[in-house]
Amino acid sequence: MKLIQNVSYKIKAYLSQHISLTNLRLLAFFISLISCLVSGSILLFTLFTPSFHEILGLSYLQINFIASLSAGGMYLCLPVLGYLSDCYGPSILSFLSVWFFVPSYGLNSYLIQIGNNNIIFYCITFCMIGLATSSLYFSSLLSCAKIFPKQKGLAISLPISCYGLSSLMGSQLLKLKYFKLDNSDLLNLVKVFNFFAWLYLIMGIFSFISSSIVLVEQEVLYDLEEVDVETTPLISNNEPLTPQRSIRSIDPPNHKQRYFTFLKDYSAWIILISLILNVGPLESYQNNLSSITTILEPIRMKSNLSDKVGLLAFCSTITRLIVGGLSDLFNKKKLNSVWILIIVIIFGIIGQWNNNIIFNGISYGGVFTIYPTIVASVWGIDIMGSTWGSFMVAPAIGSIVFSLFYGKIADRDGDSQTNVLTYFKITSFSLFISCILVLLALRIWKRRGQVLV
Repeated sequence: MKLIQNVSYKIKAYLSQHISLTNLRLLAFFISLISCLVSGSILLFTLFTPSFHEILGLSYLQINFIASLSAGGMYLCLPVLGYLSDCYGPSILSFLSVWFFVPSYGLNSYLIQIGNNNIIFYCITFCMIGLATSSLYFSSLLSCAKIFPKQKGLAISLPISCYGLSSLMGSQLLKLKYFKLDNSDLLNLVKVFNFFAWLYLIMGIFSFISSSIVLVEQEVLYDLEEVDVETTPLISNNEPLTPQRSIRSIDPPNHKQRYFTFLKDYSAWIILISLILNVGPLESYQNNLSSITTILEPIRMKSNLSDKVGLLAFCSTITRLIVGGLSDLFNKKKLNSVWILIIVIIFGIIGQWNNNIIFNGISYGGVFTIYPTIVASVWGIDIMGSTWGSFMVAPAIGSIVFSLFYGKIADRDGDSQTNVLTYFKITSFSLFISCILVLLALRIWKRRGQVLV
C-alpha cells in the first residue's frame, strides 16, 4: 500500500503543478464518471446465461450459484474496501480492480474456449470479477461524493447513474454480430471476455490517475473552499495540491470512534435488514431476466433479451438521476428524503408482483441512489466509505439468498410458470416488509431530532 500511495502522491504532485485546482477536480470527476460508465459488466450476467446453459450445459441452479458468488465478491468485501479508501485513498481500490478484472476475464475466456464446465472455476473468477467491480465503482463513487459534498444527491446519483447506464450500453454493444456465435443468437463468450479484459486494463490505469488526484485528505475531498486559511497553506499551480503529511494514515477525524458508534446504532441494523429484503429480489430479477423471459414467454410479449436488459437499465439510470436531483431539492427545502425511498420501494412491490420490467428498473435504480444519500446524511459523508461499505453486505446476502431460491424454483418439477409467479408474490411481500422497516428507522431518527440534509 505504501508503494501505491507513493506513486499516487507523485502523480498528484505532478498534475497539481501543471493544472489548476478547479480543473483537477473536474478532471477527476469526469474520469470517475467514465470509470463508472464501463464498470458494470457484471450487470450483464443474465446475457451470459443462455450460453452457459446451452453450450456448457449448466443448470439454472448452477448458474445462480455462480451469480451468487459474484454478488458475494462484489458486496461482502465492500466494508474492507470502504475502510481502505477512507484511510489510504481511492487509488488503492483502482489498483486492485486491474489485478482482479484482467486475469479473471482472461481465465474465463480460456475456460470457455476449452469447454470447461466445472462451475468451481467460474465461481472463483466471477467472485473476483465482483470484487474488481466494487473496487473500480466504489473508488469512483467515493471520489465524486467527496469532491462535491454540498451536492450529495447529484454527486452520488451521477456516478451511480453512469454505473446503471453501463449495462444499457453493454447490452446494446453485445448485440453486435462480432460477439455472436456463427448462425446463432448466443454470445461468443470467448470474444466477450477477452474484450472486457482489455477494456478494464485501460480503464483501470485512467481510474488510478483520477483517484490519485483526489487522495483522501480532508482539505481536498471536503469543501475545499472552506479550508481554514490560517492552518492550511495557500494552493497555487506551483504548489502541492494538498498539505504534506504522513502517508501511512489519513483517517477522517475520529474515524474509528465514529465508525464503532455507527455499528452500535440499532437504526443502522434496521436499515441493513430493509436493504436485504428489497435489493435481494431486485438483484435476483436482474441476474435471472433471461430465464424469467424464457419461462414466462407464452404469457409475455416476446422481445429480444438485450432490449429487455437495456430497458431495465434505462429505467434504472433515469431514476438514479431523478432521485439524486429530488434528494438535493428535498434537502434545500428541509424535507425528509426518506419519503423518496418509500416511494421507490412501492414501485418495487408493484414491479415484483406483476413482473414488470419498468417498475423493477425504477426501484432498482432508486434504491441504490437514495440509500447511500441517506447514509451520508445520517452518519456523515467523510466516513461514507466505511458506513456505506458496511451496508453493502446486504446486497450480497439478499442476492445470494433470493438468487438461489429462484434457481431452486426454476429447476423444480411441475408448472414452471406457476412456480416463478409464486416466487414473485413472495418477493413482493419481502419488499413490503422492507418498507415497514424504513418507516421504523424514520421514526427513530425523528425522535433523535435527526435532520437528513
